[in-house]
Amino acid sequence: MKIAIDARFINPENRGLSTYTRNLVFGLEHIDKKNQYYILLRNKDCATLKFHNPRFKKIKAESHWYGIKEQFLIPFILHKIKPDLTHFPHFNVPMIYNRPFITTIHDLILFAYPTKRASTLSTLTYTVKNRAYRAVIKHAVSKSKSIIAVSQSTSRDIQKFFPRIDSRKVTTIYEGADEDIFFSSAYKNSSLGKIGEWANPLWQDRKSFSTNKYKKISRKKRQEWLSERISIKFPFIFYLGGAYPHKNLERLILAFKQVQKKRLAAPVKTGKHSNELNLVIAGGEDYFFNRLKTSVKRKNIPNVIFPGFVADRKTLEFLYQEALFCIFPSLYEGFGLPPLEALKREKLVLCNNGTCFPEILGNSVIYFNGKSVTDIGNSIIGTVKNLKSLKKTYLPKASKTLARYSWRKMAQETLVLYKKAARK
Repeated sequence: MKIAIDARFINPENRGLSTYTRNLVFGLEHIDKKNQYYILLRNKDCATLKFHNPRFKKIKAESHWYGIKEQFLIPFILHKIKPDLTHFPHFNVPMIYNRPFITTIHDLILFAYPTKRASTLSTLTYTVKNRAYRAVIKHAVSKSKSIIAVSQSTSRDIQKFFPRIDSRKVTTIYEGADEDIFFSSAYKNSSLGKIGEWANPLWQDRKSFSTNKYKKISRKKRQEWLSERISIKFPFIFYLGGAYPHKNLERLILAFKQVQKKRLAAPVKTGKHSNELNLVIAGGEDYFFNRLKTSVKRKNIPNVIFPGFVADRKTLEFLYQEALFCIFPSLYEGFGLPPLEALKREKLVLCNNGTCFPEILGNSVIYFNGKSVTDIGNSIIGTVKNLKSLKKTYLPKASKTLARYSWRKMAQETLVLYKKAARK
């Protein structure tokens, strides 16, 4: 079978979609020696990425997603390949593409939380683009031979917003929570190329990715590193992710302001630091982060730190290790990789009690009402005051939760779906 995968999201700079796409591609490369694959890549990735499975072929497809160009270029490329099946790991399926394909739907945020505040566009441009996005998603869902939902929560949303879709078309295939296949040392000598093939520092570190490496470094040195490199103050609670409105960071910051009024004394393990609590919000330097920064400054809320996009693995691991705990107030997610990443690093996690979090995280995290500033604040206070006992209660449950999710399993189940879709 000839299978094409639109892997233009594969570079790590694309965050969640990158994690999914690269584990899909590299996982299939490792387990499938029978089918022929055509991997569509942007020019910079096509030039640097290497496959060692001879059945995987790189195809240049230089086009940014969500634009007019991809609506014509991708069908043109696929027309020349003539695949038996194409996998689009996101909803941006070209409207004129009419050969068999399957689509992965990660979430339906545009339907669940439609808001102009999630866009930098003018009202008119936003309205036009929003309608175009909805039309593209509707096309992807209605024309797919099969649809992959990354959680039961997403599956329910697909059926909620597209009630005419045959529910039998939708298959839930969970993402992974184990070692990223690309970084895993188990694969370092097989199909994943050599160190330095990717310019992004996150790719260059894969041979020594194990978090244990960074735990061996003393707390004093870790804190000095974070303090000097990105001006972190201690102690702190940690958020990592985007700053779109549905991420609910405005309520988190207001809750943190309430916590500060309580003059809560946070534990400090070592170093010459005060016990004044800090909130570190990491993830980027885009319009939405800048809007948050402006709001924090205008409201004169101290001890909120924005280190921007954390590009190197060492700094990221140090942030996880030195955080008192991690917090994720998001009102809407498709799967929720960031909390799982925190659990993998043995960090206590606080989460909104809605969206997919209860399904994915089970009883391994502490939940709060993400729509209540007061409840978020009380949850932070309670956790700081009872940190030791809560760790003993919740952290042992994390390993059972993490064991449910495997990137290899995701690739295997996707391959099974390919075979089923080809027979339809």
